[in-house]
Amino acid sequence: MPNQQFLLQMAGTPGSGKSALARLIGRSTKAVVLDKDVLKTAALEAGAEEKLASGVAYDTFFALASHLLGQGWSVVLDSPSFWETIPKRGNEIATERHVPYFFIECYCDDDGELARRLRERSRMVSQPGEEVLDERLETITPPDAHLRVDTTQPIDHSLSLALDYLGRSD
Repeated sequence: MPNQQFLLQMAGTPGSGKSALARLIGRSTKAVVLDKDVLKTAALEAGAEEKLASGVAYDTFFALASHLLGQGWSVVLDSPSFWETIPKRGNEIATERHVPYFFIECYCDDDGELARRLRERSRMVSQPGEEVLDERLETITPPDAHLRVDTTQPIDHSLSLALDYLGRSD
């Protein structure tokens, strides 16, 4: 079923490589990639307070995902998944739209590499810097099977694992 629609939630702490991998998956599968930080940054730059910007970003994020799935597109959701509602809402949308739901958790256990990524990336207003390393935030994953990808490995290897998981390998 190489052309079957899907909804994929990318997850992981800031700097874990989820956005880089999400973009590659989107290009490889012709899926639309929705980045929560783009939405939250737009809300913040429009003058919304932090809490409102976050709520608006996530509500818009999931509404757009459902809308795009309804138009026949596959969707890759790019957000850290720090709340139980993230995998829950993703799964609900996939069920409503009758598409499979996938979840990939990216991680980077090398603190030096993680700090380098956070320091060197081009940051949006909504994205944290190296200070997030002190917070030790935990990714909330769905209760069923999902894929964990060690992004200290070469990006081509991570992409290959992801495409295999999605049933899109050559």
